[in-house]
Amino acid sequence: MKTRDFVVLAYGAFGGKISGKTNLQKKVYFLGVGLGMESDLGYRPHYYGPYSASVAEANSELRSMGYLSECSTSWGSDNRGFEIARYDYALTEDGSRLLGRKQLEYRDIWDKLIAFAEVMKSVGELNYWELSIAAKSYFILKSAGAQIGTKEIQNEALKLGWEVREEEIQKACEFLERVQLV
Repeated sequence: MKTRDFVVLAYGAFGGKISGKTNLQKKVYFLGVGLGMESDLGYRPHYYGPYSASVAEANSELRSMGYLSECSTSWGSDNRGFEIARYDYALTEDGSRLLGRKQLEYRDIWDKLIAFAEVMKSVGELNYWELSIAAKSYFILKSAGAQIGTKEIQNEALKLGWEVREEEIQKACEFLERVQLV
C-alpha cells in the first residue's frame, strides 16, 4: 500500500478533514500503530514527536492533485517575528471519490483502520499538543521494549530533544491505556 493511500483512508476515518499538520502526523501515526504499520509509514523522532516525511509528502501530493483542500489560519507571530499558522485539510469531491475507491481496494485495512479510529475518538479528542505527547510517550515505550515509568519516559524524551512534563506524560499514558496500546 502506498503511503498516499493510507493517508486518504486516514482522512476518511476522521470524517474527511484534519486540522493542523501536527495533528495529521499524529493521527496517521496512531492509525499506523493500531494496524502495525507505523514503520512502513516512515516514522522517525522529530521535534513534535514521531514524524514521517513520507506522510507529509503524500499529503502535499494529494493537495496538488486536487484531492485535498488546504486552508491556513494565522495565529500571529512567534518571538522571532515568524508567522505562526495552522493548516487545515479536507477531502474535496474528487478526494471523496478517491477515498471510496481506496475503501474498496483496501477493504480489510479500511475495516481495521476505521475501527481503531473509532476507539481513538471514543476516548476523547486530544488536542494536537496532547496527541504529540502521547505519540512521543508511545514511541519511547515501544523503543524501551519494557514497561517504564513516567520519570523514565521523561528522561528518554530529553535524550531525543523532547521536553515534556511528567503530568503531560501521565495524561498521555492514560490515553494509551484507553486505546489499548499499553
